[in-house]
Amino acid sequence: MSKTLRQMAGIGAPETVDPAKTAVLLVDFQKEYYSGAIPIPDGEAAVANAAEVVSWADRVGAQVVHVHHVAPSAKSPLFTPGTERIEPHSRVQPKTHHHRITKTLPSSFVGTGLDAWLKEHGIDTLVICGLMTHMCVDSTARDAVSLGYKPIVVSDACATRDLPGIDGEPLAARALHRASLTALSDRFADILDKDAVTQLGVQVRG
Repeated sequence: MSKTLRQMAGIGAPETVDPAKTAVLLVDFQKEYYSGAIPIPDGEAAVANAAEVVSWADRVGAQVVHVHHVAPSAKSPLFTPGTERIEPHSRVQPKTHHHRITKTLPSSFVGTGLDAWLKEHGIDTLVICGLMTHMCVDSTARDAVSLGYKPIVVSDACATRDLPGIDGEPLAARALHRASLTALSDRFADILDKDAVTQLGVQVRG
């Protein structure tokens, strides 16, 4: 049986987390993907699971960061600034103790203060939920590794859309989602579902 590079290196899935060093990233759970121009087939299921991850984070004392995409130009057809489409889904409205950043590119780290904020708060583990799996979730997880973080991508709290295949055959959303997570699991991230994340042991500081 083939193995991932992480498995070859003896890296296993985490069994515990330290809430003081953990942040949940909610990437682009915005109305553009629900009532806007690019609806996500499994978007409602993903945001419902993400909401449960947020509840877990609040309960154990982990940080929660809402990452929202806003186009740099008012002429953009997607994520247009000043429109309702950039607003968060009602299931994951930022709370007063949550942090919020905006981005203009796929990665949550490029052109934002996210890395500095995470380091200032002593964060080394990122639990990533969001849209779209193959785009902003993927680029955020990859950049996180390059910046020294340990990403956990929550498989059923992410989703994507159908794409036209490069060979002319359509690529279904669920197939693309699975392929994207499989690629991340090879080197870049632990892939856990919502139940596995919310059942992780919590390291208690003495």
